[in-house]
Amino acid sequence: MLNCRACLWRCIRAVEPSASPSQPVRRNAVSTLVTQQRFKHTPSTNIRKINAAPRSLAKVEKLSRSEKEPWKQSARALDQKKQARAALKRRPGDDAGQEVTAGDMWLGKRDPRIPAAEWNARKKELQYLRDPLEVADFVRRELGKGKDKEMVQLVRMASHSMQCTVSWNHIIDYYLAKERVNDGLKIYNEMKKRAQFPDTYTYTILLRGLSINAHQSGALGKAIAAYHSMSAPNSRVKPTIIHTNAVLRVCARALDMDSLWGIVGKIPEMGPATANAITYTTILNAIRQSLIVDVPTDENELETAARRERGIVDGRRIWEEIVKKWRNADLLIEEELVCSMGRLLLIGSRPRDWDDVLSLIEQTMDIPRLVPRLGSAARQDAGLQRLRAPYTPDEYKVDDEHLGPDQNSQRGDEFLALAPQTRRSNPLTYAQPGNNTLSIIQEACQKIVANKAAEEYWQIITDPTTYGVIPDVNNLHMRLRVMRQNRASAAAARSLQEDFVEKGIIPKPGTFRIAMSTCVRDKNNHNSLNHANKILGIMTSSLPDADPKAVTMYAELALTFPLAKGDDIINALTLLQPIIKNIRMQLGIGAEERRGGRGATYLTGAERQDAIGALRKIYAVYDRLLLSDYLAEEKKPPFKAERARLSAFLARVTFKNQGSGRKWEMAREALNDDATPLRNNAEDRGDRFPGREDRGGGNERGSDRGERTDRGDGSGWRARRAKPEEERRPWFPKLQTDD
Repeated sequence: MLNCRACLWRCIRAVEPSASPSQPVRRNAVSTLVTQQRFKHTPSTNIRKINAAPRSLAKVEKLSRSEKEPWKQSARALDQKKQARAALKRRPGDDAGQEVTAGDMWLGKRDPRIPAAEWNARKKELQYLRDPLEVADFVRRELGKGKDKEMVQLVRMASHSMQCTVSWNHIIDYYLAKERVNDGLKIYNEMKKRAQFPDTYTYTILLRGLSINAHQSGALGKAIAAYHSMSAPNSRVKPTIIHTNAVLRVCARALDMDSLWGIVGKIPEMGPATANAITYTTILNAIRQSLIVDVPTDENELETAARRERGIVDGRRIWEEIVKKWRNADLLIEEELVCSMGRLLLIGSRPRDWDDVLSLIEQTMDIPRLVPRLGSAARQDAGLQRLRAPYTPDEYKVDDEHLGPDQNSQRGDEFLALAPQTRRSNPLTYAQPGNNTLSIIQEACQKIVANKAAEEYWQIITDPTTYGVIPDVNNLHMRLRVMRQNRASAAAARSLQEDFVEKGIIPKPGTFRIAMSTCVRDKNNHNSLNHANKILGIMTSSLPDADPKAVTMYAELALTFPLAKGDDIINALTLLQPIIKNIRMQLGIGAEERRGGRGATYLTGAERQDAIGALRKIYAVYDRLLLSDYLAEEKKPPFKAERARLSAFLARVTFKNQGSGRKWEMAREALNDDATPLRNNAEDRGDRFPGREDRGGGNERGSDRGERTDRGDGSGWRARRAKPEEERRPWFPKLQTDD
């Protein structure tokens, strides 16, 4: 910095006045600096202190160091001190969002429709809600209490100062869960008008809410409009596969396949918006529902079969895409997806579709087929019988390879088991079977008449050492249907005892109908009636009321049992006696309401007709016993008396159902017609019609009644219909006397 020698010399003279120009400059400068550094660290007691402050500022200095300083007593200093303490107490996480207090919030102008008390109440609540998270939590809690109007006002006021998107989402979710679709859409539109931009959760809540309310008018159009708005160029939120699945669910429930295929065609092949297992499950279920529900009224059997064939071919093409993604590890196979494809195949008209269900299970769950494929050489070698398929048109009993999903593959090849492509390829992740899988396997075995394989599949899936699936009521019902097809009445009775009673599963009326129909189908078995007796005993001990349809089947079996004897018919009627009393209670007065929910339930409508039909069938059983030689004549009177009692009850019930209702209506009309002119005449005379007197005290009604009774003009209510004395019928006949 000091490059000039003269400048350096002047600096040294300022430090050391005794220095001369003849002395070496570099040596003197260095020694002088070292001396200064030594003086800085050496204490000296000869330094004289000089007070630089003027004496006139001594009081100011003294006051500035005291507690009576004017600044410290000012309001501004106190406010700064308060803010400093709050800043020290604030946690680091509290600075993430903008802290807004009630004093800093702009709540907007009060709506004249909102009372001032409610406005002040919402304002008071916002004083303790500092950020959008606290507002959202408060709104969610209050909506649980049913305060939707109050929360809408609160969020409107808070939206002037902060982003309350989550709070708006809670309100939309509340309205859609309450089936108030129009209110939810109004909140959604108001949210956008108030510059509260919807996020991805807003559209998810909206589309899912419309899917659970797809039965309401306009739900499909609103869902599609909201979904397409997300694909607009100016949209802040782009649709994901979650939104696509939600809108597909709306289309599926509305049975609008055109809209569904239009949305499916826009799903990308790659990326986060690509189809997943839920997407394919929704599509397959929609195809199945459209085939069995949306049926034209003027369609014949061939047209129905052709339409179902086209739908199943579409499902097979979709399954080829699913398998391709599964092998590439782009898709996870789940039980719900497998069962949706299986149930689509089960509604087909071809036996090949039913048989492919077992191939599907083998492909996706690694459960080997227990029945050879239909049309294969192994099936012919096994000696299995040919499927009859009585309800399948002849054109669809033969496999048509050209109708497969691919021109180069045979129909059913898309469900063959997959083999590893290379030695280093990763093993496939198979789906885990459950109750739904067990049901479709049993149904497929029933359709292809593989009763032995159905039992083997049942043992494999329910075995605790393999899959350990616990059968539910639907699985047991499907198993009973397989037993009915096989005429296994003994197995059906044993299943009711072991699978229902011993395991604590409450059977339904349909359970006994399936089991009893198994005994009816197996009526040529000499033990079928005994098995039916066991089933009837389980029904009387399990159900609160007897099922009329099951009783009808039992009576039909007792009536048509070819090997029946007199003791068998008497035993059947003995078991039916408590059931007859129960059905009579259901047809008569019932006792459920009178005994606090205990007793027979009063039957109406179709159930009442089923109960009457059951009693008539039991009456036929009495006829078979009494009109045959099963019983001696001296033993028939008790049964004749019971039959007569049952016949009288049926006559009364039939009269009430057919004739009495019309007769009561005719009597009521006649009574009204007779009373109308009397009422008009009484009103014309100024008299009050009986039953129309003022509802005053008892004395007034009594005096009024007395005045009407004491009238001698014949206008009293007792004399209105009385005939003249000469035309009246005598109370006692006159005795004839001889003149």
